Amino acid sequence: MIRRLHALTAAIAVIGWATAEAAPEVHQVAAPMPSEVALCTETSDALIRQHVTAQMREGESVLTFSWSSDNLDAGSVRLRAAEGLSLGETVRPSGGGKSLRWTVTARDAGEYPVTVSYLLKGISWSPSYRMTWAPGAEEALLRGYVTVTNGSGVKLDPITAEVVLGRPGMAVGEPAQPTFPIMGVDALPQGTAVRAGFLPPVSLRARLLHRIDSEQAPERVERILVVEPPQSGGLEREALPKGPLSVAIEDEEATWELVRGELSYAAGESMEVPLGAERDILVERRLLERSKVRLEFDRLGRVCGFDTVERYELRVSNHTDRRAQLEVVETVLDTWDFETQALYVTEAGRVVMRLEVPAAEESTLQFTLIKHSGTRI
Repeated sequence: MIRRLHALTAAIAVIGWATAEAAPEVHQVAAPMPSEVALCTETSDALIRQHVTAQMREGESVLTFSWSSDNLDAGSVRLRAAEGLSLGETVRPSGGGKSLRWTVTARDAGEYPVTVSYLLKGISWSPSYRMTWAPGAEEALLRGYVTVTNGSGVKLDPITAEVVLGRPGMAVGEPAQPTFPIMGVDALPQGTAVRAGFLPPVSLRARLLHRIDSEQAPERVERILVVEPPQSGGLEREALPKGPLSVAIEDEEATWELVRGELSYAAGESMEVPLGAERDILVERRLLERSKVRLEFDRLGRVCGFDTVERYELRVSNHTDRRAQLEVVETVLDTWDFETQALYVTEAGRVVMRLEVPAAEESTLQFTLIKHSGTRI
């Protein structure tokens, strides 16, 4: 018996051996089910799973898988058969460069599902995202899209396609990798590109933060949308792949502002989305005092060490109709001291101060930098 499957320019043949005097019987192949195309975030190749129902006779047969595309990774080919079929070792026939062979033993005659999987090069894909958020809202809505280009030299038709967060396959006992079906794609003809949704709308907790970074722009207020990751489901443990992000901001007058950036976050960690400058919050930074104190001298009377004390004041005017939570970032070297009455935390090479300014009001923030020089370090 010989069975052939023509799909993805690959073929599966099942050969049931008769007596030495008789030739094998030839049977037509039933139409194959749609092949599965998995685009995995941790590999550049697409994982293909082909499914077919094989009409088997009782006893031993030889199953052969052959292909024509140079983009098919022969070392990745795996065969899985249903209960009732026993598979032997994988054999590469001599002289058959693009084929593999298995001995198959059927317990009973009948139809059996058979699946062959392999990695296929030449299928490129890139994600993109759209987020919508309204000022004052505690949630943002995130959607994901993917553009898939088939340059593999293989016709993929019919198919079902999905994006897999992580690597293709998994060890026994590990949780299943999160998967997202690519909606509305049932074929990928060679040389074509399609764009479709893969991440359905996901509501994420979000809050607006205003930031002043003295090193970047000491009198400029940046809007930062802090988005929290999901607390359950696949996105809790696996990050989405990086890609362009557009953020649509709807104000109370139903007008839209579109901000473009990139989605990038680590699984389980909050994500910061820059929204551009806040023009309705004004900052005046003033140096109140600079002096040199605690001078030290060497034996020749020359100054060899001292402290430079700089006292600053930030006056922040909030012309919006909402309370503004500001994060003031100041660069502070390890050899400096820092003093302020405001709430703050220290990080690597910087201090982050907190300041809240009521709507349509003004607040001030003062801090002191003590810079040690020479023997004062």
